Amino acid sequence: MAERVEVDPDRVDGVADIAGDIRDRLSGIAGRARAAVSAGQAAWGDDEFGSKFADGDEGFVAGSRNMATGTDNLSSSFGNLVQGLTEAAQNLRLMEQRNTGRF
Repeated sequence: MAERVEVDPDRVDGVADIAGDIRDRLSGIAGRARAAVSAGQAAWGDDEFGSKFADGDEGFVAGSRNMATGTDNLSSSFGNLVQGLTEAAQNLRLMEQRNTGRF
């Protein structure tokens, strides 16, 4: 016989809230990273040394953009998690309502 399984929709909503906070923080980090790279005169200058540091496929600018894009993707994944958890909690409540009416 299977063990008893219990799910509390309020706790599922609580986890969704936490995941939403993480999503929002990640989105903010990505935005700040983009702003830092695109803000006016670059701190590394426009000489040969600065160009070696910043430019190219493995340079700071490309790396920063890749990091921001990855962070956006992670934020989006947390957004999907929030949506799934919220829908699951709603479905659990609905199922409980329907089952309660039968007994």
